[in-house]
Amino acid sequence: MPFIDSHCHLHDSRIIPDLSVIIDRAVNAGVKTMVTCATMEENFELTRNLAMDHPSVAPCFGIHPWFIDSVSAEWEKKLENYLMAIPSGVGEIGLDFVDKEADQARQIKVFEYQFALAREMGRPVNIHIRKAWDTLIHILKRVGKLETPGLIHSYSGSADMVPVFEKYGLYISFSGSVTHPGAKKGIQALKRVSPDRFVIETDSPDILPFFSGIKLTGRNEPANLAGIAEIAARRSDADPDEFICRAHTNSLRLFESIIKKERNDGSPFR
Repeated sequence: MPFIDSHCHLHDSRIIPDLSVIIDRAVNAGVKTMVTCATMEENFELTRNLAMDHPSVAPCFGIHPWFIDSVSAEWEKKLENYLMAIPSGVGEIGLDFVDKEADQARQIKVFEYQFALAREMGRPVNIHIRKAWDTLIHILKRVGKLETPGLIHSYSGSADMVPVFEKYGLYISFSGSVTHPGAKKGIQALKRVSPDRFVIETDSPDILPFFSGIKLTGRNEPANLAGIAEIAARRSDADPDEFICRAHTNSLRLFESIIKKERNDGSPFR
């Protein structure tokens, strides 16, 4: 059964040394597409090259809220140029107010620029949100429903907020965090999300999942997606096959514009 990893970071220095092996292992595990998200200007080019060299990789370009202080004077133009150069999404972008010393006003400014760019270009957006739920909802109320859908990655919000985000055109992505033995909040959210609005991810190389109640060690990788999906299905009282099929269908709909298609001879094309 096919899978799409809706959020990972294949440019990460923990993955690059073994990239080919990791991608092969993922494809052999049924993960046919990996949506890899850049996080700063420094890894835009590497993310582009990964997508160009590997048919299973779909790229996103964005400035992560943790790295807004690293941007150059030309970061907006550079981001737009990469988005124009190759079918791609906008991400990982977002708001993270966990650190009380974070410059929230600057985060909002950078996020709103990228969010507006995604809307203007009709690109799927991959969003990171931590402790900034009210701010995101305020922005969504102001700009309205997304015509091109996006996702909130590794959802950590409440179940009650799920319908609000769905109303504005967002999908909800669940990571290996829902495999944690104590992930009651995440499972409640997973049970609340509409059948046509959830997707799954690994956030590789981070968020190591728990398999058989034991946390994996080392680095996470896209090949673990099948195990995450099976546990998530069981913990949300869903039929695993139906759950996996729905997640795949939802991901195809979400990332249709950036996933590589295949010719009749099996070779990739855009």
